[in-house]
This record gives sequence, C-alpha cells and structure tokens, in this order.
Amino acid sequence: MFKRILQVLMTGLLLVTPVAVATSATQQGVQAATATSAPQVDASAAIAIDPQSGQVLYEKNADQVLPIASMTKMITAYIVLDQIKQGKLKWDQTTKPDAAIYKLSQDKELTNVPLQADKAYSVRELYQAMLIASANDAAMMLANLVAGSQKNFVDLMRQQVSQWGIKDAKLYSVSGLNNQYLTGETYPGSAADAENEMSASEVAIVAQHLLKTFPEVLETTKQTAFTFGPKTIDETKMATWNLMLPGQNNAPKDYVVDGLKTGTTDKAGDCFTGTATKDGQRILTVVMHANGSDKGRRFIETNKVMQYVFDNWQQTQLVKKGATIKPFATADVKYGRTKTVALETPQAIAMWVPKGTQVANVDWDYQVVQGGQKRQLTAPVKKAAVIGKVIPKIVGVTNRYLGTTPQYTVQTKTADPKANVFVLIGTGVREFFTNLF
Repeated sequence: MFKRILQVLMTGLLLVTPVAVATSATQQGVQAATATSAPQVDASAAIAIDPQSGQVLYEKNADQVLPIASMTKMITAYIVLDQIKQGKLKWDQTTKPDAAIYKLSQDKELTNVPLQADKAYSVRELYQAMLIASANDAAMMLANLVAGSQKNFVDLMRQQVSQWGIKDAKLYSVSGLNNQYLTGETYPGSAADAENEMSASEVAIVAQHLLKTFPEVLETTKQTAFTFGPKTIDETKMATWNLMLPGQNNAPKDYVVDGLKTGTTDKAGDCFTGTATKDGQRILTVVMHANGSDKGRRFIETNKVMQYVFDNWQQTQLVKKGATIKPFATADVKYGRTKTVALETPQAIAMWVPKGTQVANVDWDYQVVQGGQKRQLTAPVKKAAVIGKVIPKIVGVTNRYLGTTPQYTVQTKTADPKANVFVLIGTGVREFFTNLF
C-alpha cells in the first residue's frame, strides 16, 4: 500500500513540475522581451498606445503635465470636424480675420499663413493650413467662426477634454501659442506667459478620439504640402512640419507614418504626436520635449518608440467570435435538462502582446454578472444570457489602458429549460437524503 501511495505521489510530481517550469520560463521570456529592448527615449515624456483600445505599449513620464505647443490644434480640429458633422459649419463657409488675428498673421517669426485684412477665407483652406502647415492664425480664425471669440472656443476645448476624462489640462489658447504672442487675445485671468499644458497620456487620449471619431483627418495630415490661396494674390506654397511622412527627411523605411501633429515653443521644446501603420496594424505615439542637437530630434525619438513597438509587439486575436474562453467554458445548471451549459464570447477578443507570447500565457480577470465565481445557474437559462465579463491580461508586463479598460462578454451558447416534473422530483429526493445524511 505504501509503495502504491509513493508511486502516485511521484507520478503527480512528474506531471506538475514540467508545467510549472514551462510557465515560469514563459513569464521570464515576456519580461525579458519588454525590459531589455525598451528604448532609451531622450525626451521629457513619451507614450505609445493602440489607438483603438487605448492599450499602453510604451511609456516614459507619461502622466507628467508639460507644455504641448501646437499639438493643441488636434483639439481645435476635433471641434471643427464635430461642428461640420452636426451641420453647424460648412467646408465652403468663409470668414475674415479680425484686427488681432491679422496683426498676428504678419509676424514672420511665427507659423502663419499670409492673410489680407479684408479678404474672406474658407473653412477648408483654414483647416488645411492649420493641420498641414500648423498655421496659428488659421486656427484662431476657425475658433472665432465657431464660437464667436477665442475665449469661448477655449471654453469649448476645456469642456471637450473634460468629457474625455482629462483632468490635468491647462488650456488658454486655441493654437498652442504662449500668451505673449497672442496680441491681446489672451484668456481672461491667465498669466502673461501662460501656455497650454497636458501630459503625454492626455495628448494621446485627444489623438485617439480624433482618429476614432474622424479617421478622415488622416487624408489631410498625410499631405506633405499644399498651396494656400491658389491663383490669388495670397498664393503660397506651404510644406508640412511632419518630416516622418513618406519622402521627407526622417521618413522610416519599414512602416508608414500618416499623421498627426507637431508642436514647438520655447517652453514645450520639440514635440510630436505621430501615428503609423505596419502590416495593417496602427499605433499612436506622443513625444514631448525631445532632446539633442539634431533638427529632426522629435522624429528621431519618435522612431525609437515606433520601431520598438513594431519590433517587439503584435496585435493578436486571443479568442474568435463565438468561441469558448478555456477557463470559462461552461456553467453548471441546477434543475435543468442538462447539468451544464456551454459558454461563449459573442465578439472576437484581440490585444497587443509581446512577440512570442503564447495565447495560453494570457490571464483573464473575471467579473461576475450572475452565477457567482463558480458560474452556478438555476434553470430555466436563456440563450445569450450574460454570465460575466472578462479582461485579458498579459503575464509579466504592466497592463494599462487609457480611458476605459475594455471588457468582453461571456454568455450562454444555448438555452437550458427546466427539467420535466419527474426529473425535478428525483432531484429533490436526492437532495433531501444528501442533506439528511
């Protein structure tokens, strides 16, 4: 008898030990992949995310509030596009610069488009000038047209970012310029040198909403040049500031950048919110106050982040639509025609994982909707009854999302009505005697 017990114990150890070792090795492999290859980004802050889910793929000081310069114009662009969507603004609608904007437009040290005091300009050409050439006067004209004043538009900006859950934003101008350049058009009560500030993670949230709600913005931001006021006295050829676009000096070789927005002031330094695709997968990055002596330093540091993500991470489908998540394959049913009912997820589940990660190495956080942690239901059970919600988590790395962490439904695959009366009586009798003894 003793030999038999010892044999069983030894067999159990042989079965358990390799699994434990394999799991440990997998976890260490994931940790090594993310820790040893993470880039040394020479900037005050940086972040990379999946723009669809908000999953964070890289970050450095991402929650530190810093000046954002002309990356501000992404908020302005969002509001303009939203106004057009609502029918409150039209692309061919025109507007003239007021005295303050005209004066600012004549400042050759700032990024502007040439304006005439008595000429009307269309929303479309001002929008293009703002996003492609980062024209400050164009952004200010759009703001006046939408809200009637710079102050009112800044109020709209503050309300918008608040709706996105952004709490640390300090917004004073529609363009990102420091107050000292705004020729008196400063926000009431703001300091003489006030400048817009947000964290890299908050800028990423702005860009994420812009891309998800108005993906057509990329048709503008991917342009390397355009002509302002063609065939008029204002005709001016203007070039993009985004030198990572195809054909530009800092264009990458193995992925494609098609946006989004640069930013530069004395306080902010060189900043860039970028988005790129490779093999059909899109990422979004923010780099703030890039260091170094190279004129393309913000793009050099952005390339480090983008290259790291594309080299080390990949978007992977964990579960197909209508498939079973192994840890939550079934639920027990009391008083049903069957003892268990199969569970499924009604949507495909995907996330970015370090390359080489096995699906089996993904953990799941389970949140109960009904049936408790053990998923014990009472008949009748309807088809597609939601049992719980799951959140996938990668073992060995930080799992962080901007905004709301995505949750996925676990539901019954089939219905299970109550058993017939004779089965119920038999079940009741068995329960009675089980409880009795």
